[in-house]
Amino acid sequence: MSQIQVIKLNFKDKDFLKIKIIRKSIFADELGISESELFDKFDEFCDHFLIFDGKNVVGSVRFVLSGESLKLERMGILQEFRTKNYGRDCIVQLKEFYSALGYTQIFLDSIYSVRNFYKKCGFLEKGEIFQRVGIDHIRMSLTL
Repeated sequence: MSQIQVIKLNFKDKDFLKIKIIRKSIFADELGISESELFDKFDEFCDHFLIFDGKNVVGSVRFVLSGESLKLERMGILQEFRTKNYGRDCIVQLKEFYSALGYTQIFLDSIYSVRNFYKKCGFLEKGEIFQRVGIDHIRMSLTL
């Protein structure tokens, strides 16, 4: 298992700038998603996490809390740190964290081309492929 830490932030934390840089790099620069789509009103109320390998911030993720469920959104690992299990290890840690808080399910809308990553983390596909920001997505869920 890789040695990562997930560091919880809120929208007003000065380190939220690091999340902005990560989202721009991955979602706007790599995937061509409009920068106006990278942030929304939910950012003020979500749980945000930086993924840290001990030396470098390698990615970020946010969770929207909804009853006994959570929606995982905007997860991204910077390109130079991919394939090192940082994303998987982040999900393992956050599954344990939220399970201990009483949450029972995590769901997400995966970009279709990366759905196999989430399958390896235990998520199951639900429903049909749909378009968001011009990219194919699929709903996935995981019971905690």
